[in-house]
Amino acid sequence: MPFPALSGEFVLTLIEAAAVLVSAIAGMIVASNKRMDIVGAYALAVVNAFGGGTVRDLLLDHRPFYWMQHWEFLAAILAICVPFVYNARMYRLASAVHRRSFRVDAIGLALFTITGVGVALEQGRPLIVAVLMGVITGTMGGVLRDVVVNEVPDLFKPGALYATASFTGGLAFIAALENGLRYSYATAIGVLVVVALRLVSAAHGITVPAPQWAGDDRERTPPP
Repeated sequence: MPFPALSGEFVLTLIEAAAVLVSAIAGMIVASNKRMDIVGAYALAVVNAFGGGTVRDLLLDHRPFYWMQHWEFLAAILAICVPFVYNARMYRLASAVHRRSFRVDAIGLALFTITGVGVALEQGRPLIVAVLMGVITGTMGGVLRDVVVNEVPDLFKPGALYATASFTGGLAFIAALENGLRYSYATAIGVLVVVALRLVSAAHGITVPAPQWAGDDRERTPPP
């Protein structure tokens, strides 16, 4: 007997849920590397998963917060966090899932980006503000996580396109809407642009241009 067809909205919900959980696991792994306890692991997991959306909602004065509206994610993260901290087998399994989660992470970045853009557009914000809200939604969780553990955020280090992919995908989403495409089609275009840029840049080592001081190890002194 064939399975019933899944709606596009249901599939997107599943992917978004996977992205939230993968982001939470990434926060837990950072906590384990810093030898934090259960409180630290859960805190970093929640910050990594929901930090971007919370900052966006604060800036836009949007209520309720995403994690309040979807409180079940908080319970799911806690259900993963406890065995992650206290069970070695679960820790190894979660670490293996995270190492293989780059594609899910890229999709999560794309979905969070489009969600952030959409929330800003619903409030009538200027287009450039809407795109930036998308970037904040997609990337700020990782930034806050790294700040909490006193590390330079990965977002600001050389590597595969991240904020650039998010920004470009947000622009593509808005351009599609401005040209009269249906919201679902514009969403698909935005998501595909973010995912493609993220994966292609990682596969081929494409990064933003290096700053002029890259590779210059000479001591820098301020001008007189």
